[in-house]
Amino acid sequence: MAILGLTMLAIPAAANVVTSAQVTDNCTGYTINFAAKGLQVGTVYEIKWHFNGLSLDDQVTFTATNTTFSGKVTKTWAGYGISPVGTSLLSGTATLVGHNSVPIAFTRGRLTCPAQCSAQTSNGSNFNGTTISPGTYVWFNANFTANGIPSTGATVFFQDSTIQFTANQNYKLFVPNAEITFSPTATCTSYSFDTATHTWQTIVPVKGDDEIFLTGLTFPVPAGFSQVQNVNWQGTMSSTVPGVSIQWKWGAAVYTTFSGNYNTLAIKPGHQTSCSYNNGDHAGTPEGIDSLSGQPFKDFVIGGARGGGGSNWTGSWSGAVTSECQEQ
Repeated sequence: MAILGLTMLAIPAAANVVTSAQVTDNCTGYTINFAAKGLQVGTVYEIKWHFNGLSLDDQVTFTATNTTFSGKVTKTWAGYGISPVGTSLLSGTATLVGHNSVPIAFTRGRLTCPAQCSAQTSNGSNFNGTTISPGTYVWFNANFTANGIPSTGATVFFQDSTIQFTANQNYKLFVPNAEITFSPTATCTSYSFDTATHTWQTIVPVKGDDEIFLTGLTFPVPAGFSQVQNVNWQGTMSSTVPGVSIQWKWGAAVYTTFSGNYNTLAIKPGHQTSCSYNNGDHAGTPEGIDSLSGQPFKDFVIGGARGGGGSNWTGSWSGAVTSECQEQ
């Protein structure tokens, strides 16, 4: 349960000020306690607060009956139309309207809530026989389609996923988490990579796409690497609403030059609905430019993993696996 406090700005002691605020929160809602001083009796005041991580704004209005004031407000997330599933990084400001604003300092800064439904899922396949040389990079990427998304939208998560295989040794690669929001206001598909939470964040129209980028991992190939066998990608698929069915698959392509900066890669987030890339490339294609050479990353793809080079920038797909998200 996170507690936030206010860091005061330097202002005259006699001024009308909000002096403190504390918030206790959980996955149902929150309670804010606040205090103000230097008030004029009989004057109407308004205190507003904003949480960045959950895009929340609210306020309380009161008439001062004394020069000091303290109050408490309890709200539910559902009352705002918010479903705080996953981890939200919280920050924000509090304002005594017409007077002072202060930054809100959260002692923990995070609200972590479970999804309404979840399911374990795994998808096994293999690489082709092409040798993968040390010093190159394997781009593991997965995409999916979804059924059962309501018109009001939903958020799908793929968390704690790993890729395991055998080569010169046993490998277990930890893949960044994924958060895909089906938004009733989105008209195209976009993404960003949150470096603080190490999470791919994709926004897609409620209607979806035939390929929606799920998650991806850059794997620098080490010395002594040998033929890869028994590749298995597994993790936990979850949703903010029950009854969602996910069909997901993955590919892997080899590049001689690549990047672990996932925002620089400029991944195509949707096959047909991408906001930025009006081309026929598959979801998961790196559309970015290598900063050193000035060339597109796509110029550096070669054969190997599940790809044959050329224009096969994601590698050929594995079989599709269905994950049903039923109510817990």
